[in-house]
Amino acid sequence: MSEDEKTEEKKSSDRWKIIGYNILTLVTYTLLFRFVDGGIMIDCFFVGIHVLACIALAIGMRRWEWVLSAFLVLAIGFSTCVTFLDMPNMH
Repeated sequence: MSEDEKTEEKKSSDRWKIIGYNILTLVTYTLLFRFVDGGIMIDCFFVGIHVLACIALAIGMRRWEWVLSAFLVLAIGFSTCVTFLDMPNMH
């Protein structure tokens, strides 16, 4: 395996780690706020902050994996918030 192949493999691994850590962070605070009274609103607030932070890091670091992380956090977080609001005992 050449040096270039090792470097590219490490970059690919780093990309997936960034995305994975962002999804893990989203899952963690979503589960924490799921069991708190009024936690859905706090969760929606944190999703917004998380997306803005990912976009800011994408601009600052000039790395596309942060943009992908922002879109994934937004899509998963939004669908989670809608699902929580649609539950019968959440109103």
